[in-house]
Amino acid sequence: MLLENLEQALNYKYEKDVIIGAEMELYLIDTYEDRYELLNDENVLEDIYSEFDERVYRDYYSYQLEIRTNPSEDWKEVAKELIELMKEVSKIAKEKECIIVPISYISGGQFNGFHVHVSYKPEMSFGRLVEHALAMYPFMLDITRITLSAPIKNRKYGEILSLRQLESPHIGIPPLDYNNEDFEYYWIYDENARNGNRYHDIIINTNKKHGRHRIKSVDTIEVRMFDCVGSELGIKCVLESVWKIAKYINPEWFNRFRYNFALMVKLKELIKNSKIMLVNPHGWINPITLVTLDELLNYLGVENRYSTAWIYYAYLDIYEIIYPIYHEHKSYPIP
Repeated sequence: MLLENLEQALNYKYEKDVIIGAEMELYLIDTYEDRYELLNDENVLEDIYSEFDERVYRDYYSYQLEIRTNPSEDWKEVAKELIELMKEVSKIAKEKECIIVPISYISGGQFNGFHVHVSYKPEMSFGRLVEHALAMYPFMLDITRITLSAPIKNRKYGEILSLRQLESPHIGIPPLDYNNEDFEYYWIYDENARNGNRYHDIIINTNKKHGRHRIKSVDTIEVRMFDCVGSELGIKCVLESVWKIAKYINPEWFNRFRYNFALMVKLKELIKNSKIMLVNPHGWINPITLVTLDELLNYLGVENRYSTAWIYYAYLDIYEIIYPIYHEHKSYPIP
């Protein structure tokens, strides 16, 4: 629709130094006496968290934990750190008759996500960072397709790969019709930003704003829309892809359209309507770029290829557990 070819948006001549980091939210499941329920026992929770690494945090809900990696210029180091932490957390949880589950939805629980942070060296101005984030955003839709892990089958949607993408209050299309000054006010100075304004598919996580969330030492682009990923190959594919897109993105490919207000309004509506296609089991083509996921990964030269959407059983690869029949009574599609 907006892109004539990938070289327009992603090109070696726009190469930049990128710093990347990751956060993964996981479920804690109580397996004591084969109950397989979301963990809500405070005594067990305190016992577990006392043994967790300092990079593992208790999230807002007791049955959710969050793993945060250190930032690095090498996406491989971030992937290695995240995978090792997930394995260590899994080991500790099993010792307490619990397991961790890296998927984005279990009935009765809140949605989990996989957030990736990107910043640049030297540090960019806020407005320039906004331009890079918006130019990256269409390609983040494609990478999201790799991660879908909140499957459900119901009357409202039929069979879909991620309920989170359609119903989570913590993600959503950013206000594409805003200019740089609007975004600066929206994400830094607007008091409502401490509540809902930060909940978009992609945001600027700023070091100028205080609140429940920790302050960044530098402003980062935070991609919030990814579902949880439970396979080593999947984690590597996401991080390698985001790192390469951030490194080679040309912000001007999207920037030239931004001040066409009517176009941006239509684009928001297009993305909104395309989300149901993003989560369908059969196939996906990006409505903004008209590029398939395979074409994008091929163009980027991604070595760790993982393009299947059926990944919500893939965490078996990383934990070496035979997962119980907990999901069998759910109306989940089976690959």
